[in-house]
Amino acid sequence: MSQRSPFRTRGLKTVLPVAFLLFWTLPSGADESPWQLLDGLRQALEAQGPVTGKFQQTYIPAGFSTGDAESGHLSLWLPRCLRWNYEEPQDKSFLLCDDEVYFWNADDPGGRHYRIQPEQEPGLDLLLVDVARLKERYTAESQKLDDGTYEVALALPPEVEGRFSAKIHLDPVAHRILGLEYSDEEGNLTRFTVGDYKTLAHTALFQPPANVEWTEE
Repeated sequence: MSQRSPFRTRGLKTVLPVAFLLFWTLPSGADESPWQLLDGLRQALEAQGPVTGKFQQTYIPAGFSTGDAESGHLSLWLPRCLRWNYEEPQDKSFLLCDDEVYFWNADDPGGRHYRIQPEQEPGLDLLLVDVARLKERYTAESQKLDDGTYEVALALPPEVEGRFSAKIHLDPVAHRILGLEYSDEEGNLTRFTVGDYKTLAHTALFQPPANVEWTEE
């Protein structure tokens, strides 16, 4: 089973990147302040209901200039669940609901299941911790680009050990995320582009499949 995913696993500890920000939507006339943007996005996330969109992900290991590309659908039902369905080049799926993580692929009858502490995971905390507390954890800057879209940059403050950082490309008119890139503690770079958003009419996607034999970790 391929292990590269939106999750970076170190033993039983999983660090979840800010890929979870991919479906944040901007309120009309949002202020340029990154924290006001994030506050508005947080409210929109919980109000919009389940959605899905097509994504392309490029993973570039530290020390390399090119990397592997994967694509599929990302589905979101906040504040509870996220699901990645990778379709190319390999069919595999990842589901997070509350503190439970499942992942499996189409060619394997077995999958993995384990628990995490979401509020302690860099990136995932951006969805679960209020903005006032996020200000204590990260620095943030926003920039309006020539085409009217915005770029929001998040990073750990200089006095905090670690290299985690992210850039989010936002379209405030369409109220969507156009792209995301983040660098983890090892210097690996992951880039996303997302589009073709649709509303989900049901939440069945956020249940783990019954025909998979789960290995508990």
